[in-house]
Amino acid sequence: MTIALTFTLLALGLFLTIPMFIVLTGTTFIVFALTTPMPLSILPQRVFAGLESFPLLAIPFFILAANIMGRGGLSARLINFIQSLVGHLPGGLGMTVVITCVLFGAITGSSASTIVAVGGILYPALIKAGYGERFSLGVVTSSALIGMVIPPSNAMIVFGAVANVSIGALFMSGIGAGLVFAAVYAAYCVAWSIINKVPRSRRATLADLAATAREVVWGLGMPVIILGGIYGGVFTATEAAAVSVIYAAVVCVLIYRQLNIAELWEVCVESGLASARILIMVGAASLFSWMLTVSGTTHTIVEPFAELRSSPEQTLLFVNVLGLIAGMFVDVFSNLLILVPVLMPMVSAAGISGTHFGIVMTVNVDIGNITPPFGLNLFVSSGTFDKSYLTVVRAVLPWLGLALLSLAIITYVPEISLWLPKQLYPELR
Repeated sequence: MTIALTFTLLALGLFLTIPMFIVLTGTTFIVFALTTPMPLSILPQRVFAGLESFPLLAIPFFILAANIMGRGGLSARLINFIQSLVGHLPGGLGMTVVITCVLFGAITGSSASTIVAVGGILYPALIKAGYGERFSLGVVTSSALIGMVIPPSNAMIVFGAVANVSIGALFMSGIGAGLVFAAVYAAYCVAWSIINKVPRSRRATLADLAATAREVVWGLGMPVIILGGIYGGVFTATEAAAVSVIYAAVVCVLIYRQLNIAELWEVCVESGLASARILIMVGAASLFSWMLTVSGTTHTIVEPFAELRSSPEQTLLFVNVLGLIAGMFVDVFSNLLILVPVLMPMVSAAGISGTHFGIVMTVNVDIGNITPPFGLNLFVSSGTFDKSYLTVVRAVLPWLGLALLSLAIITYVPEISLWLPKQLYPELR
């Protein structure tokens, strides 16, 4: 009864396109009101309990730092630098998109903002260079995924808080996983450009390369400070996020001088609203996840798959299938907050490292951003480039296949993601 009612209400809310946080909280309130004598006054307490986590405090700081750097002129400098390095190669402009998304992701930790910041500059350039609308839309929309895999990643922060897994280890695992995505996407750019005979750009001179490197060096200092501080034991991931805000403000206001105090205030307001949208989802999903646990739904869902505990490969396959299906309909943070508590006992029983599970789940929910019908990046790209939703979907489909290939590599060759964190965390399995 409880299970049927829960998922009926959840499906109805999604079908009616009600905001996700209302779907989750409303479903929980209705289920508890109809099936238990528990006082409903407990439920708002559980919402706030889901937000009382020190690691989650990193999210608004990283969002603010990313927005400051985005508005402060970093994206244009980053693109010029990457283009001077690889622009003359086959598929050079496509590779510029991919590599820029890697580096921009190391600064922003966001997928959607990468589409706007990088695509706004490179999409017109791709069209002008002869790459065509479909390829250009696809590479920009899909490469933005790397921003959520490369550290710092807000999705990894949420996973670490929910699963009690080291966020530092998750960040390090994201480097290997992000490079897998970048290598697969870059290889496709080269092959596509050769097959379609796209003209190459001119080779940059050493003077051009030196000039663009000087311009971007301050921006690239942020990931060095964040990751160096965390792994050097200077500060935690949350403290690193706060330090990154100060660094971003100093660089963009005093060094680049592309933000004044009034514009900085506007960025703070925008970042506060973006943080609120994410954290209200965290609170709502935390409440829903708690309801699944206390009602016994979690146990009922996991029990049929208990026999998979002897096979990590089958367990990971189940995790991937469930994560990809959920990603078609539910946003990144809700997926993590709902699925991780459900899947964690099964994954632990199969002997799978929490860090490996974390990177697999992060990649899964990230791919959901370009998966129809409700992938966030599809809508962001449609609005940013003024293209129809179906046009964007058709453009993304080949890249979605490449993303699934990358996921398979990350899932079944765990050392790609785990080698680096094991060097810093010897106790990691």
